[in-house]
Amino acid sequence: MPHWIALIPGTKAPLPCTEPAPLDARSLGWWCLQFTPRVALLNEAVVAELQASHRLFGGAAKLVQRMQTQAMAQGCQASAQAATASAALALARHHGHKQAPLEWCPRESPSSSWNRKLQGMLNALPLRTLPGVAAHEPTLARLGCRSLADVRALPRAGLSRRFGAGLLQALDQADGRQAEAFEWLTLPAVFKSRLELPSRVESAPEMGLAAAILLGQMCAWLTGHRSGVHAFTLQWQHDFFAPRDAGSHGQCEIRLANPSRDPTRLKRLLHEHLQRIQLGGPVGDISLHAHEISPLADDCRNLFPEISGDTLSIQPDALRTPAAQKAQQEALFSLMERLSARLGADHVQQGMLQADHRPELAQAWYPAPHGLPGKFGNKQHTSPPHPADLPQPCWLLKAPLPLSLSRIGPGLPEMPVYQGRLRLLAGPHRIEAGWWDDTPTARDYYLASSERAGLLWVFRERHTRNQPGSPWYLHGLFA
Repeated sequence: MPHWIALIPGTKAPLPCTEPAPLDARSLGWWCLQFTPRVALLNEAVVAELQASHRLFGGAAKLVQRMQTQAMAQGCQASAQAATASAALALARHHGHKQAPLEWCPRESPSSSWNRKLQGMLNALPLRTLPGVAAHEPTLARLGCRSLADVRALPRAGLSRRFGAGLLQALDQADGRQAEAFEWLTLPAVFKSRLELPSRVESAPEMGLAAAILLGQMCAWLTGHRSGVHAFTLQWQHDFFAPRDAGSHGQCEIRLANPSRDPTRLKRLLHEHLQRIQLGGPVGDISLHAHEISPLADDCRNLFPEISGDTLSIQPDALRTPAAQKAQQEALFSLMERLSARLGADHVQQGMLQADHRPELAQAWYPAPHGLPGKFGNKQHTSPPHPADLPQPCWLLKAPLPLSLSRIGPGLPEMPVYQGRLRLLAGPHRIEAGWWDDTPTARDYYLASSERAGLLWVFRERHTRNQPGSPWYLHGLFA
């Protein structure tokens, strides 16, 4: 049996920095695509067919409860379910008009008894709730019709002659006697939305409320794609009264430390950037463009619950649960993004391992919100090489320090000296690299011991027979 749900988006304006902006019908349809591909726009509402998605979400009742709960957070003002899209829209319209709680809709799995109950509810609805019948409400009301049941009681031949075939078609489609045809909603390949401001704004923070509407649309589009955004750009057009030196437009590019589609996080980060922008003139309209996205995996639960002692722990250690660890990671990324917005991207950096055997090039520092250099930089990020068998020092010198040589006696080899004669403990560990970037390196690394300096990390340059000076260098210190 078909199972349809109708969602009517909200129309109230959000309060500044307190409530999310309600989604329009198109954006709400994009959001519904995460549950089913059979989503369409019907009048002012969004209708979705859920029958094929029941098993994917644990049954019809759990699916409807999840959609209704999350739809309320997206600004949905009414919802209802029925065996046809027109009937679901009629119930949702009546539901929204009564301002009843969202749980007023039946939530059991679709069945014949459930369908009969809905049919009785549909017959009792007023005329204005069903598309195709509401257009003839004044004339039908003069005939004594107050509900859809009164209209169905009239002779069909007379209804067809007086009101046309559209009235009977609307009734038959609501009852399931005639098939409904829809143009299914599809996601655009890229997101770029424009919004004309109701009034000209003089400062950048004043654009935040209007930008929150575009952010909500972008998050709905990302939800349909099951992706998160790495970077997006807010652009604005200056009014005709702006100074000539201000230019015709401006923009602000925002990067995230990790992909996200959380509207609260994106709105907060955008607010931080807008606080530090000085507009060259009044702004008339804005646009938002998401230009770097990547798939975002859904949260997964553990196969086995956490165990504390001999009993199952209902509330395990917060640091051990994957959900808590992910929350801590998200909080760290959010902190880095806000600090980068306030202090500048170059003042908040993070180290990234590089696929290079040369110790001085095995790590590079990049702005924290810019993520991996393989995705946003010029270098291609690959897996770092396996660590050497020898222990690695905790402190690496910025530039290798040349070491002098000393000979204990005649006929003995020269040995490097650093606060005393060095004694080689382990090695060599040979590194030959750099031939691809015109900086060839050929070194033999040793773990050495000094009487005063302790453990040292030294290397000897190879292929230096014709070069003057010592081939030994100090490169690292152990704590």
